[in-house]
Amino acid sequence: MKRRALALICAATLLSVANVRAQEQFPSRPVQVIVPATAGGPVDTAARMIGPELSSALGQSVVLINRPGASGTLGMHDVATAAPDGYTIGQGVNSIFTITRISGTTVPFKLDDFTLLGNYATDVSVLAVTADAPWRTLDDLIAYAQANPGKLTYASAGVGTVSALSMQALAHHFKLKMVAVPFAGGAQLTAAILGKQVDIGMVPYTTGAAMFRAKKLRGLVTTAANRLPSLSDVPTFAEKGIVVNGLNLIMGLYAPRGLPDGVRSKLVDAVATAVKSPSFVSKIEKIGLFSQYEDPASARKRLEAEYDDIVELSRQLHK
Repeated sequence: MKRRALALICAATLLSVANVRAQEQFPSRPVQVIVPATAGGPVDTAARMIGPELSSALGQSVVLINRPGASGTLGMHDVATAAPDGYTIGQGVNSIFTITRISGTTVPFKLDDFTLLGNYATDVSVLAVTADAPWRTLDDLIAYAQANPGKLTYASAGVGTVSALSMQALAHHFKLKMVAVPFAGGAQLTAAILGKQVDIGMVPYTTGAAMFRAKKLRGLVTTAANRLPSLSDVPTFAEKGIVVNGLNLIMGLYAPRGLPDGVRSKLVDAVATAVKSPSFVSKIEKIGLFSQYEDPASARKRLEAEYDDIVELSRQLHK
């Protein structure tokens, strides 16, 4: 009996030493980042910007893997159920934990299933039409929509996404009836507007920035907190009386729950280092994203506050 107890103690000690050593050596192989979105959209673009910086901060390769579907929940479910060893993390967005939860989409996880590593960037949306569209301003569009209920079509990235809820908030505020046409993501909905498959749509600024500069798209209103310098004549939602937190995409990195403390600390520090890198800030701003670092505690606080706002908006939409 004594020998068996001694053997168990020795085994536990060896396992503990091995775990400590593994944490000290982390990462000893490439880290994969699951991106729960299609290529070309803002979530994917942001991940491709921070990937190299994260690799530099960790001293190890970072591999991006696109797993889109179900408003981002498929890819994030893979993150939640991955081994909590730090070698699989996810490129998350706030909407998956706020808008998607109240949209009717089945969400097979909760926020507590993840270890938050920090937020790093924001993407805003712009209600866009083609340059030759008859509506020069939001007021023009509203007047047309009110006079022609059900005639306007708008593109969205589907149920449970920022683009869909932003359009619903706009329609509710101005009492408009429009027809939603879902697409796979931000790049696809932008292409649909340019190709005149639909009349309007909430375009991620990162996806549409070049089109706005080239005068191929015209912005009518933006979800940004303040007017965008490059679209200074375009009003904000707030200016038009629509005040809702949670209608912008906040990019962050997430790991499975239960990371060893040493691994968690290294990942959190790597995210902070990557975001504060001058080269990252320069790259991200060039593509229309806004660099915005939030530590894990601040990121969680934001998600909880935004969820409350989104629940209230949903209640108003379904009165």
